[in-house]
Amino acid sequence: MICLTLYNDEQIPDQISLFISNCRLQQLARLRSISLFGIDENQLNFILKRINVDHLTSFSIYIREYDQRRRKTTAHYISSIMAQATLRKVELNIKDPRLSTIQWPSNCRNESLTLNEYIGVDNLFEIIGCSPQLHQLIIKADITLMPNNLNQKSGFTQITSLSLEKMRMSIDDLEYFLSLTPSLIYLKLIGHSSVFDGKRWEEFLPGNLPHLNKFEFLISSLKSINQTRKDLKLILQSFQSPFWIEHKKWFVACAFHRNFPRTIQIYSIPICKTIFDDRLHSKMCFLSTSKHLLTLENFNQVDLRLEEPINNNLLKTIDTPFTNVTKLRLEFCDTMSTDVINHLQSIFNLSQLVEVYLESSSFDRTNKDHLFNVIKLIDQSSKLTSLTIHSRYWKSWIHPYLNDLCSILPRQIKYLQMPISEVKQIEMIFERCQHLSIAKFETIGRKYSSKIDEWFHQNTIDSTFRKQIRFTHVWIGKKINSINENPKRMKLMNKNQSN
Repeated sequence: MICLTLYNDEQIPDQISLFISNCRLQQLARLRSISLFGIDENQLNFILKRINVDHLTSFSIYIREYDQRRRKTTAHYISSIMAQATLRKVELNIKDPRLSTIQWPSNCRNESLTLNEYIGVDNLFEIIGCSPQLHQLIIKADITLMPNNLNQKSGFTQITSLSLEKMRMSIDDLEYFLSLTPSLIYLKLIGHSSVFDGKRWEEFLPGNLPHLNKFEFLISSLKSINQTRKDLKLILQSFQSPFWIEHKKWFVACAFHRNFPRTIQIYSIPICKTIFDDRLHSKMCFLSTSKHLLTLENFNQVDLRLEEPINNNLLKTIDTPFTNVTKLRLEFCDTMSTDVINHLQSIFNLSQLVEVYLESSSFDRTNKDHLFNVIKLIDQSSKLTSLTIHSRYWKSWIHPYLNDLCSILPRQIKYLQMPISEVKQIEMIFERCQHLSIAKFETIGRKYSSKIDEWFHQNTIDSTFRKQIRFTHVWIGKKINSINENPKRMKLMNKNQSN
């Protein structure tokens, strides 16, 4: 084994404990990559004490629960990993007090660093200073410059790619920070700024970031008064000079939500976000330095409210289908029609869908056929692994149609959330969805919850349950009728099985 990836989340609960109890960790002598997501600190110490990290090239960690007694031990193990000569890529989701205890070697060989929690700038500067080969730096948490940070004399010329994804610096502090990275080729900024002016950037970039050829940003700016379309035009004028349009060919859009007209969004095109929400975009006032207000290749998730008519103004901004969407959330409305469902085929590559979430205030006879038609559409995707069907209110209204619904569920899914009203529906689901490993059943009344437990105890071994109000979460163990076929095979859930 050269790659170890373990999770502990809702879809894969306590996989880490299961792995520890069934694997001889000392045998993992040639690991190249370790990724531990949602790990408890005692589990982390247990694993790192027993495996060989001398050959690691990639290390990713998200500590979910901390244990103060293991503070020094954790710092020792992670510091040892940072010192490995083979290490090239690191992602740390560790709270700052713990992050500051890690000792970085004076000549760390790491080339890519991602930080997901707040980090003090002094600590950040120290890490960068110890990493002469660090080319890519991604910071997904807020950082704050203080007066004592402004004494940094030397720059960090090794960094060529920088992403600040929760930026809250003033424009002056941001310019100072960027002036320390003169070799940047790629820059991404997401966050808040009171000033984001194209002319100021035009004056700053040539002298401070002369090699920059890709600049992505999504900036929210709070104004003192309500904004108008005329205000957007004034903002965009600073991004319409030859420097932006002809020399760099960087195009910019500016928008505000009609319900919140004091908050302006200024962003590069294509927009550097991955979720498209039509309820947001259909209520936006847009202007752009390009004829395309939206380009769709960056979106991997789309949230749509299915109603009639589909917002025509929004559709005018979309001249090509969503090609890379793997996650789809659909909200059913009382006013929707069959034409809306058919329209989905023209704007999505349905064969790429992996996760689908279907929601309504209630699923009843008025929209039952629409729900069934959507399920038949998404069944076209062989990659579909996750399906959720959820009513916010009047949850029992779908009960008369549940048997029919169970009979058309996509056979390939591995994760399912839906309401059930009787045990025989579990049998139908089990018979149809042979790959199902996780189910979240919505029930009314405790008697259904106990019947679910009883059915799984009778028909499976080692299934795990978690009870919530009106939900029973089941991680499905071994089916009894297949135990004799594979008596020595142990089933470990992995990320691919649950997404």
